[in-house]
Amino acid sequence: MRAALDFLYAFCGYLAAICLAGIGALILAQIIGRFFGILVPSANEIAGFLMAASSFLALAYSFRAGSHIRVNLVLLRLPVAARRIADIICLAAGTILTGYFAWFTWVLVKDSIRYNEVADGLVRIPLAVPQSALLAGLVVLTIAFLDELISVLRGNTPSYDIEQDALLSPDGH
Repeated sequence: MRAALDFLYAFCGYLAAICLAGIGALILAQIIGRFFGILVPSANEIAGFLMAASSFLALAYSFRAGSHIRVNLVLLRLPVAARRIADIICLAAGTILTGYFAWFTWVLVKDSIRYNEVADGLVRIPLAVPQSALLAGLVVLTIAFLDELISVLRGNTPSYDIEQDALLSPDGH
């Protein structure tokens, strides 16, 4: 199970990187197209969709890697048992909130499909396509939060708890 979840998080991270590369390719196509009088239709709109997809697909991967911004000023001063309880509360809240956001993003995607909503640009992209990337990122982040919550409840150290980012730790290093 651990290997499958780690693969899922990494896969989403790779998809996010591919989306970023797609943005770069679109911008390059626009630059080259201008030299030859060629229009790249809906390039800005597609780049915006890819940026949103990249951001959401990378959430779980960066969460597991400890790359999200955390404020440790209070946590680092708590005793170990209290810090563990605070981690559990935060992970439970994160699981509930991301699950809530994923649910309502699912409702948004269903409505976009139901009403055949499309983007306003030259290329009529069904809005459910970019919205599905947001949904996938939120679902995987919810899974990552739940995975981490279960791990911490079992007594493990959180995967995001990286010592080198604790610049203001109580022991001075």
